[in-house]
Amino acid sequence: MKPDPLLTSLILSRSQIRRRNREIWTDLDWSAVKSNSATKVILIKSGKVFAPNNELQFQKVSEVDPALIWVDLGIDDFSTPYIAAIDESAAPAQWQDLRELGSNLSDIDIALLVTSVAVSNWHLKNKFCSNCGDVTIVETAGWTRKCNTCGVSHHPRTDPAIISLVVDQQDRALLGRRVDWSEDFYSTFAGFVEAGESAEMALIRELREEAGVIVNYEDINYKGSQVWPFPASLMLGYIAKVNQSNAVADGYEIAEVRWFTRAQLQAACTSGEIKLPSKISIARALIEDWYGEELPTSWLRP
Repeated sequence: MKPDPLLTSLILSRSQIRRRNREIWTDLDWSAVKSNSATKVILIKSGKVFAPNNELQFQKVSEVDPALIWVDLGIDDFSTPYIAAIDESAAPAQWQDLRELGSNLSDIDIALLVTSVAVSNWHLKNKFCSNCGDVTIVETAGWTRKCNTCGVSHHPRTDPAIISLVVDQQDRALLGRRVDWSEDFYSTFAGFVEAGESAEMALIRELREEAGVIVNYEDINYKGSQVWPFPASLMLGYIAKVNQSNAVADGYEIAEVRWFTRAQLQAACTSGEIKLPSKISIARALIEDWYGEELPTSWLRP
């Protein structure tokens, strides 16, 4: 792969939070954070938070139900500790999720919310031990669930996935529409890395399967990565250059593929014929990187 400058507009990759070293952090340290009056708690319900005026609202530890799942999020540059409190009850109507808030939050709020959503999703899906089936209990400041029956400790997992914009020799971009998307929505191509695959192997396979294009390893350029906690992915972003102008949708996952020059993309988006991925997505960043300037908000899905 050729070393290219990394994308700088990956919203969900920004952070002003420093995480703990779990290897040396103790239960006493965790107890001190939970009893610290300066600690700020973000309450998350069903993956949503209360954020009026696009700012997360925090509570004091004394105001939060101790029976909830508490997760240490780390500290900011001023050494203020942060905790996520996971509530399984339904969120009130005015609460919002990461997709709605992501493009408007500060870097520190982005880091807190992304981590809270990711860890919340993991806790809600891992109440039982995958080894023996018994109930697991929360340990290590919310970052471990342990089974007292078989002794296995479970940690949050992240599923690696590739996402790629395909560009041909005429510098046209290839976009596709999934079978379950609306007819006006187009995006880049993505897929999970399977067991025994490298990220590059997965990219080559996915593009061959979904769009019928052949990518050579030396024509893959890594652009950056972004967490995508819906529910637990890490998106590895690439630009893939191909020496062909034909592309064919597989008809199973991808309903249609289309080549676009910059002028054609502008015309299609301006007319409302197509919509592109949202502001928080790495897909939008990859398309924008090729396009050469910021994409108008009116071209994007909410």
